Amino acid sequence: MNKLIQRLKQIPKPYFTFADIRKIALLADPSLKISLNRLVKTGELKKITKGVYTLDLVNMDWENFACTKYAPSYLSFEWALNQYDILSQQSYALTLATVKRSHTISTPTYQIIYHHLQPQHFWGYNKKNNYLIAEPEKAFLDLAYLSQNGYAKFDPDEMNLRALNKTKLKIYLHKFLQASGYDRLYKIIRKTKLI
Repeated sequence: MNKLIQRLKQIPKPYFTFADIRKIALLADPSLKISLNRLVKTGELKKITKGVYTLDLVNMDWENFACTKYAPSYLSFEWALNQYDILSQQSYALTLATVKRSHTISTPTYQIIYHHLQPQHFWGYNKKNNYLIAEPEKAFLDLAYLSQNGYAKFDPDEMNLRALNKTKLKIYLHKFLQASGYDRLYKIIRKTKLI
């Protein structure tokens, strides 16, 4: 077994950046890049995305990776609604809200899509296991908000609206509107007959 792989196995991390590996590799950057490429080709190391590697793609904590790779961010929109059994269609991408610029990361397992939200809309999430996820009502509003400008599809007919707490939705909508005053968002939510 490769000495570098042995060292990586001793570190309790699910993935490693190039900078992490540099600390234990005892190699100059050009040599380390060649070594990493060889390990990826032999399958001993898996490349997640540019400059990020793992020993085990199968047991990768993708939710945690997505939240920490481009922080601050929390899982929301289609992915969160699917987790709560609100959205009937399976989401094949991890969708997150961030205050940073919108961004996409392609990995061997998932496409990870970060949608920009204004800082005043970055709330309404909880920690679950090792990651942050929007509450159902906030994920619903986040998706409706994105749909206003065509950045997402918001179709209440494809959703289990009974799974949403109407009281909390009204409170969250009020908070959302206070922060931005989007009349279109109010009209979108009103059509669902939840408020």
